[in-house]
Amino acid sequence: MRGLGIAGSGRAARPFLSRLQSAGIVAAGFGLPAPGTATRERPADDREGFARGLTTLILVPADIAEAEALLFEAQDFARNAPSLRTIVIAATLSPRYVRALRGRIPAGIALIDAPFSGTMRAAEEGRLSFFLGGSKEEIAGLAPVFGQLGRKMIRMGGFGTAMAAKVMNDFLAASSTAMTRIALDWAEAQGIEDAQLLDMTDGLFAGLARPGYDMVDYGAGGHVSDECIATLMKEVEAALDTALAGTHLTPPRALEDVFRSMKTRPLH
Repeated sequence: MRGLGIAGSGRAARPFLSRLQSAGIVAAGFGLPAPGTATRERPADDREGFARGLTTLILVPADIAEAEALLFEAQDFARNAPSLRTIVIAATLSPRYVRALRGRIPAGIALIDAPFSGTMRAAEEGRLSFFLGGSKEEIAGLAPVFGQLGRKMIRMGGFGTAMAAKVMNDFLAASSTAMTRIALDWAEAQGIEDAQLLDMTDGLFAGLARPGYDMVDYGAGGHVSDECIATLMKEVEAALDTALAGTHLTPPRALEDVFRSMKTRPLH
């Protein structure tokens, strides 16, 4: 596949590029994190060289600010890549923001939203699960790419539907995690050890306590980190941002309070 490029400092960007290149798919990178760090490789990047001949851009931004820089501001690939035909947004961003991109990017450029679930190890091994939004034809054309990056691809509908579905999926997982944490705390107060409760439920709590949230290895080593709690908060906030007017918001608002009061703890 010619003219394929991956841009952004999201943690999955480098594993994506490595997997595609290892599979013999010609791809270039821009602004990727340096190996083993979270630092972007800006000094070595050639914006004009990257944009030259670029037909398919896989955007893996760390956040909306970086997406704006890559698409419209500092790099402006959405307007300064003459051969660009397709943009894939491989990150979890606000569904409201993503849907608005259709009115900001030339109509001749196809848009696909492709948020994914899985840990960094899953990204390195090509075991991610992708939610896909866009035309069937455009998604089918990128099947060889997605096939190298993940093992499960689900088309949710038109552009923007995948991002909304991913946010709802993460909200459900975050809700389960919050309730699991409360149950473990209550059990501890009753003198029940974590291991006993986990054995009693046949590992149900263990499964809920270790989901993958946007490349954060939740509960790695049996410990819930501050980074993981911050990520759970992000999922709740994204769900609130997505909610339609008039939606009953009591449950997610309550989860905000739960996550803000959570402290890191090991599972025994």
